[in-house]
Amino acid sequence: MSNADEWRVYPEELARRCKDSESAIRSQLKALENAKYIRTYRKSFGGRYGTEAYRFCSDRKISDEAFNTLKAEQDLELEKIANT
Repeated sequence: MSNADEWRVYPEELARRCKDSESAIRSQLKALENAKYIRTYRKSFGGRYGTEAYRFCSDRKISDEAFNTLKAEQDLELEKIANT
């Protein structure tokens, strides 16, 4: 499957693209997350703005160090957006 770099992983969208159910997709994503091929960063934007989940996916395990770097880069991008 090929998508734009900014495409975000949505279980509902994956289920529509294949024959598996949404619950099966969620189980498979959870297994990949447990194995550290997917790491999820939950960012709070304060009370009324809620929380957003950002999923980082790789064909290799994402180490804690790499995950921290990805989170820092995501925060910088969000800061740029907020300041424009």
